[in-house]
Amino acid sequence: MRFIKMIKSSLLLMVFTAFILGCSKDEEADTPCGSPFSIDLGVDQVLPEGETLTLDATIADATYQWSTGATTASIVVDTTGIYWVAVTTCYGTESDTIQVTLSYPTIKMVTDFGDIRFWLYHQTPLHRENFLDLASGNFYDGLIFHRVIENFVIQGGDPEGTGFGGPGYTIPAEIKAEITHQFGAVGAARLGDDVNPEKESNGSQFYIVSDSNGEPGLNGNYTVFGQVFEGLEVVTSISQVEVDANDRPLDDVIMQIVSIENFTAEQLASQFDFQIPE
Repeated sequence: MRFIKMIKSSLLLMVFTAFILGCSKDEEADTPCGSPFSIDLGVDQVLPEGETLTLDATIADATYQWSTGATTASIVVDTTGIYWVAVTTCYGTESDTIQVTLSYPTIKMVTDFGDIRFWLYHQTPLHRENFLDLASGNFYDGLIFHRVIENFVIQGGDPEGTGFGGPGYTIPAEIKAEITHQFGAVGAARLGDDVNPEKESNGSQFYIVSDSNGEPGLNGNYTVFGQVFEGLEVVTSISQVEVDANDRPLDDVIMQIVSIENFTAEQLASQFDFQIPE
């Protein structure tokens, strides 16, 4: 009798153990591996040149594969491109894509004769950054074109309006053989070789070539740092005003506002038929 009771107790223990194990197994089977998730990198972005954008795809307990080759939860981008990420958890894999497009700073010059817009070359970074700095600080607003010669150049940017002024510094020459004095070229004025053999540029004075045939005779002697992409007719009109014996306009030609406007490569092409120089 005692033996039977022992067998019954053992059977009851086995059944109870099986029940417990069965419940645990079923609970594990019903528990999902992770949770449903989605990835959203946001809407397509226009990014000003020189700035960065962080793309973040962080999900708990996940692995990452970006189009750049990165395997981190987030990346920092600063160039035009289509970026995608694939995020994998034990639940599955989700992905998303975003397009980032750079916009570039250009110069808009409002004058009495109309607007002039010009590109600043990346190949002349010292002159480019200097002009952007001055324009962002409203340095040129209200200055005049103090020297105007028809079929040659229109020159301005002197805070004194005499041709002898400037911001108090010069810029090392950045003369590039591939950037020439074509019609609408924007170059930096400077003192002559006798006192300036290194051809350093005045810190603020600039000129725009107004000769439709260009001025190849200036090549190699002055830094060209920009190119007009809209308003060549305005340059021509300014070059034709009446001047005195010193080539100064009889009536001041004023740069009312000189500001920075950003455009993408597509906008420059579609709105102004201008291709960004390589």
